[in-house]
Amino acid sequence: SCKKDNDSPKEYPSLKVVNQNNDSRSITSVSLVGYEFTNLSIAIGDSQTFTLDKGMPGGYIDINITVSHKYSAWSGAGSTKVNFNDGETTTITLKGCLAFEGCQGFYLEYNGLAQETEVTGRLPQGKI
Repeated sequence: SCKKDNDSPKEYPSLKVVNQNNDSRSITSVSLVGYEFTNLSIAIGDSQTFTLDKGMPGGYIDINITVSHKYSAWSGAGSTKVNFNDGETTTITLKGCLAFEGCQGFYLEYNGLAQETEVTGRLPQGKI
């Protein structure tokens, strides 16, 4: 018979979040459909990999990921769409710095490509 081997562990997609920004920001949360990873502290040069083992309610294609980052009183978030595959790791990287410091602002890179991201920056109460 050609039955699938049910003894092998189920393979889940994973999301790896890498912090390479130039502005002392640590990543504080990562969210996508069905998942909310909070109280994180991913420092610059570090990464964290999340196993998405509770199912993929939004499917595997064009899944919106939101990454929040913080430094002192400043916080912000960026989001981008990614694809997942079972047993594979999808990687996104937070890069950049504050726009008024003469760079392009914060952005998320997915599979080595800079994504058009909606990135916000704000003080704890109110807007910049």
